[in-house]
Amino acid sequence: MDLLGRRILLLAMALVLTASAASQASSSGLASHRAIYHMSLKSAGHSSDIAELSGQMLIEIVDVCDGWTLKQRIALSITNFAGGVVNSYTSFTSWESKDGRRFRFEQKTRRDDMIVEELGGKASLEPNGGGVVVLSKPEALNLELAPGTLLPSQHMALMIASAEAGEIFFNRTVFDGTSKDGPNRVSAFIGAPTIPPRLAGEAAAPPVWPIRLAYYRALSTTSEPDVEIGMMLQANGVTRNLTLDYGSFAIAGRLDKLELLPATAC
Repeated sequence: MDLLGRRILLLAMALVLTASAASQASSSGLASHRAIYHMSLKSAGHSSDIAELSGQMLIEIVDVCDGWTLKQRIALSITNFAGGVVNSYTSFTSWESKDGRRFRFEQKTRRDDMIVEELGGKASLEPNGGGVVVLSKPEALNLELAPGTLLPSQHMALMIASAEAGEIFFNRTVFDGTSKDGPNRVSAFIGAPTIPPRLAGEAAAPPVWPIRLAYYRALSTTSEPDVEIGMMLQANGVTRNLTLDYGSFAIAGRLDKLELLPATAC
């Protein structure tokens, strides 16, 4: 795969990380919702091979009584410095039990008409946090999860609790279904709550926490993260705006439309 192709795949995985990190919270505080984001290029160095980027991301979170479902769709048009244009489409779906111990996920990324990445499987955790991931795509493979590993909803619930308690740093190992290489070590830096700009039709904007998430491979010894994700996070799990920073390029996501979905009759 050429350099731009690798960048597209990295970007798609980072956007999925955003959804799994920012769209799930505690079962009592999460709002079922559908959000649409406008994606654009914030900055890019020549080594990125990205001259222009635009697109849209949709995230839908629904309370389905026994857990939460996440559906994410990302459509991007990317132009390299030679003027070549490629179109990328990524879909990600998952279900996580409300006790944070069972997880199913499926991811597919296309570059133009070619599938460049598929990932699917399920994960389960024991009470001590250890567990196993059973991958079915791209190949059958089992991964062990060390004690203390969290699934996305547990991670977000604890991070929001830390933010509400006024803590500024939160560090955990998380498996979120975005990589066949296993979990990530996620360091969160939490800023003081602030009031963001209002959305169209919104009477008043709710408080948000500015949060910066740094993702490292679980066994990585480098001090540089694979990706950093900045977000403005509401207490109900809705992400207002976001930034994905790979160092050589950065992508901005602007929340354009938010629809709170009715509660499921359980």
